[in-house]
Amino acid sequence: MSPPLSRRSEPTSPRWTRALLLVGFLGLAVAVLAARSKPATGYEVSIYAATPPAFWVGVVGAAAVGAVATLFGRNLVRAAGVGLAGLATVAFLSLPLVRGYYYYGSGDALTHLGWAKRMLNPEFGFFDIIYPGGHSLALFLSQSMGVPVRWGMMYAMLTVSVLALLFVPLAVWVVTRDSRAVVIAAFTAMLMLPINNISTHSHFHSYTLTTLYFPFVLYLLFKHLTRSAEDTALPSWASAASLVLPVALMANVFYHPQVAVNVLIFMGTVLAVGLVWRRRVRVSHPTATDGGQRHRLIVGQVVFLAVLLAVWATQYQQTFTLLNNVYLSAQAFLTTGTGAGQVAAQRGGSAQSIGVSIVELFVKLFAVNAIYVVIATAFMAALVFGMVSGRSDSGVAVAYIGFSAFTLGPFFAVQFIGDVSGYFFRHFGFAMVLVGIVGAIALYHLSDAIGDALDGRERAVVSVLTVAVLCLSLAAFFPSPYMYNPSPQSPEQQFVGYDTVFEHRAEGAAVAGIRGGPGRFSDALNAEFDNRLKWTLSGSEFNSTQNVTRFREYSYSEQPFYYLTVSEKDRARELVAYDSLRYEEGDFERIANGTHPRISHIQTNGEFDTYYVDQRGYPLDPPEQTDD
Repeated sequence: MSPPLSRRSEPTSPRWTRALLLVGFLGLAVAVLAARSKPATGYEVSIYAATPPAFWVGVVGAAAVGAVATLFGRNLVRAAGVGLAGLATVAFLSLPLVRGYYYYGSGDALTHLGWAKRMLNPEFGFFDIIYPGGHSLALFLSQSMGVPVRWGMMYAMLTVSVLALLFVPLAVWVVTRDSRAVVIAAFTAMLMLPINNISTHSHFHSYTLTTLYFPFVLYLLFKHLTRSAEDTALPSWASAASLVLPVALMANVFYHPQVAVNVLIFMGTVLAVGLVWRRRVRVSHPTATDGGQRHRLIVGQVVFLAVLLAVWATQYQQTFTLLNNVYLSAQAFLTTGTGAGQVAAQRGGSAQSIGVSIVELFVKLFAVNAIYVVIATAFMAALVFGMVSGRSDSGVAVAYIGFSAFTLGPFFAVQFIGDVSGYFFRHFGFAMVLVGIVGAIALYHLSDAIGDALDGRERAVVSVLTVAVLCLSLAAFFPSPYMYNPSPQSPEQQFVGYDTVFEHRAEGAAVAGIRGGPGRFSDALNAEFDNRLKWTLSGSEFNSTQNVTRFREYSYSEQPFYYLTVSEKDRARELVAYDSLRYEEGDFERIANGTHPRISHIQTNGEFDTYYVDQRGYPLDPPEQTDD
């Protein structure tokens, strides 16, 4: 949805565009200072609502000015417009850092934080986890910048996000060699299409980090294929990019082997298409020199990636566990015919239970993605039916991506079924990188066809639409009640509260939490103790003080008591983001304000409370034993 650009050459840009750019850059600076002036002091269920309005006015205004300057300006003014919009996007992406979040991340991100901290010690190193690349990047940034590891994790995600902003347009430049295409691709990259917050996330997440790194690999691959960066000292089948690409592929494997499998399938498809194309051209047109015939092959790169991936991944049990899970899920689906898209069904069911329609949820999460899928599909159809020339580098690149749909598509579809359906949305995020590339090229061809047809008023409308699409896409970038999810922020009070509980708990005593339990924070703090002492209260168990006092999740603890932790994040998540789906306000109030003699309030720091739950006289076995 990026703006088409006029091909008319003008000696200079209108003077008012320069003045507007000055206002835009100043507004962006004021916006960042406004956000910085109000650091987070506790948990914020929505980073959007908690950030000062001045930030949003400045950032949206800067993006709008950037779009207008891009449409009406020329040369340096146009470049400055794109740069201003890009900086506004970076300011948005870095908001957790600007707002001074103690740590932005929950769930897997807390476990990754614990692993990264352990990698600083000699007993836990690079080869102890299957995807150490992101953690190593985070540690490099942490140590070189002199900031805590938790901030290094946040900077790592910001780094690869900026990498995607840079190399999506550069990858398009390689195959189009037109600045208008670069501008459109730059605005496409600003949409951050790979993030869907179902299985790809804005906080530290190894798969997402690797997906955002993929445009760099794609850029080098396109440079190799199209014979860019030629060096007469090298043979014709190699270039400078050819020498760097294996290093980038190696990093891809270390960042996340699952993404590397996707890259291998994609590159294998490119190789197969290239071989077929060359043979077909030689047989039918021996003297032809179309794009497919001129493109290099990638035999060495594909073999290198396949061997490296096989050697690295087969060292780890997670590889075989994943393959087994996929196989069992596919087998169960073929046997019973049920289980497809469990994650999507669960999310849809939860949304409907609080009165949210599936259509509304889809529009908020996937409307912009769907637009790009339609644009990309229509463009590939136009290539097939000869409505657009497919002999240029851009046409051949789109053909490569189009054919990869026939290889990546079935691989992704298999993971839409059964217990691994969450993996599908990971792969969907990866696919959106390729869809974004094709969509940007399609919009470039559309702008080329329109040419000078747009007058000033129509360009203004296009700029408004561009900013509207940016806002629609980025409104779902950070989890918030807008999309019926809480912010994954983990404030300092939670770290301090859990650290105190883990350090001073009685030996053999269990610690219980709401919905998630204490397990992830024990990972983040490297406070390891038996998993059977990490309990989680469900909604039905938390709905009365009598149930709370009798609660036993596992029988491992012999202590006639346990510790119950309740944080402000728990309350905000359940009551605001999830709209009291499982836990109601009365459940929390009964614990906080109750006088039950068996529940004692023993610790608080304002946002994190710990309760001692006395169970003397009760049976010390859970009411229902389970095999798992």
